[in-house]
Order: sequence, then structure tokens, then C-alpha cells
Amino acid sequence: MIQGRKQQKAEILSLKSKKSKRIWIHAASLGEYEMAIPLIQKMAQKDENLEFIISFFSSSGYKNAKLEPNCKKFYLPFDTQSNAKFWYNHVQPDVVVFVKYEFWPIFINYAHHLNLPVWYWNFSLRQNHFIFKKWAGFWSNSLKKCRGFFCSNEETEILANQLGLKNIKHIGDIRYLRTKLIQENLGDIPLSLVEFTKDQNTLILGSSWHQEELALLNALTNNDLPINHKIIIAPHDISEAHISGIEIQYKDYNIQRFSNFEGQKNTQIVIINNIGLLSKLYALAQISVIGGAFGKGLHNIIESAAAGVPVIFGPNTSKFPEAGEFIAANIGFKAANIEEMSELIQNHWLKKDLQETKIIKSKTSAFFAQNVPQIDQATQIILEN
Repeated sequence: MIQGRKQQKAEILSLKSKKSKRIWIHAASLGEYEMAIPLIQKMAQKDENLEFIISFFSSSGYKNAKLEPNCKKFYLPFDTQSNAKFWYNHVQPDVVVFVKYEFWPIFINYAHHLNLPVWYWNFSLRQNHFIFKKWAGFWSNSLKKCRGFFCSNEETEILANQLGLKNIKHIGDIRYLRTKLIQENLGDIPLSLVEFTKDQNTLILGSSWHQEELALLNALTNNDLPINHKIIIAPHDISEAHISGIEIQYKDYNIQRFSNFEGQKNTQIVIINNIGLLSKLYALAQISVIGGAFGKGLHNIIESAAAGVPVIFGPNTSKFPEAGEFIAANIGFKAANIEEMSELIQNHWLKKDLQETKIIKSKTSAFFAQNVPQIDQATQIILEN
């Protein structure tokens, strides 16, 4: 990140003078940039001449972001007075947008000095966030100078009011909208997997780790696998060692790697041993088990809901408010340990027939549709204020 910033100073200096209104959007990494894409697309629909400057904190975001038209990307220089002055002098933004909870107080204060509107997009806060600490006044005071905040959930709206922020608007989590847009353009699902899951009660392990794979194995050990129940395992780690380990774990079942799978009728489990397919495959399932929450944090459960598929996951969800929303809607089921996850798999899948699982799948689709934000008005407010 340091070397990238050094190399980019010359690129920022060579940035041409703007020909139209210029929107600067800052995202910490790739996930935050994904949240900004619907806003960029909607703005561009309203004014095709708009110019976008996208800045990143992390190298993973900067290197992997696939930019929309009329966008240029940079690393954001570190939060100092001299860097802020340099940035604003050469980037010359008309509007500033920070995504989620990227707090750069010196850059925000400098924008305020220049009378530039600063907005927060998909703004998110938690009760234990550092911004509520007594020593965090420098950060919270800078936020009070922002033009407004488009919040992702009701908890954030309440906490933002407690913090004394102004112009807070709860529009919903933009990740639902981004996921909807992605789902609409996923392309075709491999025919062999379509046939494999047709009229079957299918469970998918998505971005699974050892704990989720062991929980499923334990559930199967305690129950016969019904003939019309199928399994797709899409592990987070697709190394040869991990794929071979799964094959050994499930040696008592007819298991095939997707790379070798040709639709064999006696197959019970297919392992997805490549990347890029998972988001398509949820549409084939009746229920999913999503990995990550026995470790650092839960992987993407919104993708599963977009396909109308309820979710089972592990305990570490404190940084993922959507998990609580899923649980409250009775389409998400949290397990405190591997044994509990095995029980959930049995109760919500193994012991259910296809018609029973279809009912909760329909409920999940309705939940997802209700949570997709409408951003036309928010986009207009940002462009005009």
C-alpha cells in the first residue's frame, strides 16, 4: 500500500482538469466498492457526463476492483493535512462520498473547509464501535460536519442520532441491491448440475470450512441420506489437499468432483473444485450452510437469500447485522457449535421433504425482495446537495 501510494502521486498530478461534475467515492476495500456500484450506475444514468474518482485504502480493493465507465481509481493518501490539501487541489471533487464506516477526519474537515458536501453511503455502526469512545471526539466531531448519512439498518439510524449526527436517512442495506443486480446477470448454470438437482431436495455448503463440513458429516452419520436429497459442497479452500480431504471424509457416499462430473445418476455429492460458480449455484438449493462464522466471520449470506435459500451458519456474527435480520425473519439459523449445526441440518433439511423446504424458500424470497433498497431519491439528493 505504501509503494502504491508513492507511485501514484505522479498519476494524481497528471489528472486532467474536469470537464463535468466530479464525484469522489472512497471505499476501504473491494467489498465497500461493491456497495458503491449501484450508486455509481444510478448517477451515471441520470448524467452520463459525470466523472468518478474511486479511492481505496487497501491494495486488495485497488488491485481487484473492476471499474464502471468514467471511473478512475487511486489509493487515498494517508490522513494528513498536507495530503488532504494535495488531494483536493488536484482531484477537485464536487461531491464526496465515503462508504460504510471509513472515517478520515482530516479529509472530511478539509472538505468542510472547502464547502464541499460529504455523504456517507451504506453507513453502518455497532454499539461497541470505537466512534463512541470518549477519546474518539476528533472522529465523531468530523462526522458532524458531513451533509448526511444513508444508513443500512435501523440500529445505525438510532446510534447515529445518539452520536448527534444530522440528516440521517435509513434506506436499507445496499448489499441487497448489489446482490440483486449481480443475480440478474449471472449467466447460465452448468447443465450437469441443473439435472443433478432437478426435483431434488438439495443442500449446498457455501464457502465452507472444516467445521461446516464436519457438521454435515455428523448429520449424515446419524441419518440415512434419502434418495431424493442431494448435496453440493463449495469449499472456501479449493486446494488439492482440502478437496482430497473432503473426499476421504465422505468416502461412504457417491461423491464426484465437479471437474469430473458428467451427470452420473447415482451421485449423491458434488464438490465444486473451482472458483466463480457459487453465486450461481444457490438457485439450485433448498437450504444452504454458509461458512466462516466458526472463524473470523460469516461469509456472504445475502447471495443465498437472493436465490430464496434459507441459511444455517455458525456463531461469530456480531459484525454482520444481516445475520440477526435473517434469524428474526426465521430464514436464518445460528449454531453455537458443530453439534448444534448438525441438529439444524437434520431438522431443517434431512427430515424435511421437498414441499416443506419449498415453503421456507418462498418465505426467504419474499424477505429478500422486501430488503432491496430503492435508491433513486437518495441518488438525486446526493447529486443536488
